[in-house]
Amino acid sequence: MIERVVVPIDFSPESERAIPTAAALARAANAAFELITVAEPLNRDEAQLELSRIARDSASGAEVRVIESGGPAEAALLADLHRTERSLWCVGTHARGAVGELVFGSVSEELVRDSHVPVLLVGPHAGEPQTGKVLAVAVDGTPESEAIITVADELANDVGMTVRLLQVIEPDAATGGSDSFETAHLARLSARYFSGRDVDYDVLHGKDVVKALTEYASLQPEVGMIALATRGLTGGARLLHGSTAFELAHDASDPVLVLHPAEPTA
Repeated sequence: MIERVVVPIDFSPESERAIPTAAALARAANAAFELITVAEPLNRDEAQLELSRIARDSASGAEVRVIESGGPAEAALLADLHRTERSLWCVGTHARGAVGELVFGSVSEELVRDSHVPVLLVGPHAGEPQTGKVLAVAVDGTPESEAIITVADELANDVGMTVRLLQVIEPDAATGGSDSFETAHLARLSARYFSGRDVDYDVLHGKDVVKALTEYASLQPEVGMIALATRGLTGGARLLHGSTAFELAHDASDPVLVLHPAEPTA
């Protein structure tokens, strides 16, 4: 069970955007809700006052905490994220894309890439809590993409949602109307991960995965969150391959749960 929902704040409007979504999830999970920030020791009191003001103005009922650190904020946040496994971090993000990351950097991308635990991204179009009770889990037919399934199912149980599996297939890979053939992979995943439970699934068609998922979620009001795994590419690799997870977080009106699985040990 989730014991606390955490929003890291850097005093930008982007970071504060995650507060309403996080507060709603904390209430649904009956979990503690916390705003945190990182400050140098000399600036701790000022940061504490500002964080308390944000909590008061947002009427979220959040607790506040300042992490003292003389080093990079990302390292301090990662250390705190790993203090307990029973936490969900909700991060307001620019989700700028590969070029933006190279120029500006991104705390949200650092957390996703290096934490290897699920992080909920609240992008520029997802500022208000969603009322939908379906958590749409996107897979792509690879074993790596399946890493998000169990994580998403656990979160769905904690916050009163249900899981729906999705897969995007390119139009030229369609099978002339054979729905059973197209959904066979999702049916196998449903049997494997949700044995004995009735789990919905759906196949989408499109060459652009992000566009297909975004449009599907916008047309399905019951969808309140999207989840997927990411390879956590950085820098030049992202310029070549892109990042479906962060592009989706940028475009979607729903928050996006992202997991960068740790590499298996030898």
